[in-house]
Amino acid sequence: MSEILYNFGANHASIGDVQGALNGIQEARADIDNVFKALMTVYEGQGAQALDAAHAKLSAMLDDAVNNAANTQRSAADQQEAMQAMDRANASAF
Repeated sequence: MSEILYNFGANHASIGDVQGALNGIQEARADIDNVFKALMTVYEGQGAQALDAAHAKLSAMLDDAVNNAANTQRSAADQQEAMQAMDRANASAF
């Protein structure tokens, strides 16, 4: 039977990398919002309505992506904690 080895440090670092990426998405989102705000000063009427609708759609997509990634990150962190607790419990049995 093969052994499964967990590198808790590397796993923890990867979970932290996801948080860094989420922070980057939020920064990019602010830049995107600024672009749309600038464009809204140029367009009127149907063009402005279409631009506003595109901005709303993009914002909703970003919300979904950020929420999904954050939920995945939290789940991974929870699993990491559970695995470390099980590892400690198993090690204490020896």
